[in-house]
Amino acid sequence: MAEDRNNLLQENGRMRLVSWRAKRVGKLYGFATVQLPIGLRLIDVPVVRGKDGPWAVLPTKPEVDKDGRQRRGVDGKPAFAPVMAWCSRRLEDAFSRRVVELVRAAHPADLVPMAA
Repeated sequence: MAEDRNNLLQENGRMRLVSWRAKRVGKLYGFATVQLPIGLRLIDVPVVRGKDGPWAVLPTKPEVDKDGRQRRGVDGKPAFAPVMAWCSRRLEDAFSRRVVELVRAAHPADLVPMAA
C-alpha cells in the first residue's frame, strides 16, 4: 500500500493546471484550478495584477456580518477572509510563480500586461 502511494507521488510530482477561466475585471486576470502533487485540488485560485506582474493567491471567502451581508473595507470594497495560508513567504512566492508559469504556458495571451 505504501509503495503504491509512493509511486503515485512520484508520477504526479509537480503541480499541474487543471483548468483556467479568464475573467478580466479590475486587477483580476482570471481563476486557475491546480492540482498539487499530494493530490489536493485548489479551485478558483485568483491570478491578479501585482506590482511586479501576475500573482496567484489562495482562494478566500467573503466576510459577512451577523445579518449575513458581505462586509466592506474602509475603502468601500467587499471584504474577504483567508480560508488557508502558506506557512512561509517562500512557499507563497513559489506557489504563485508556479501557477503563473502554468497559466502562461497554456494561455499566454491571457496574462499580457493590463492597463493600470
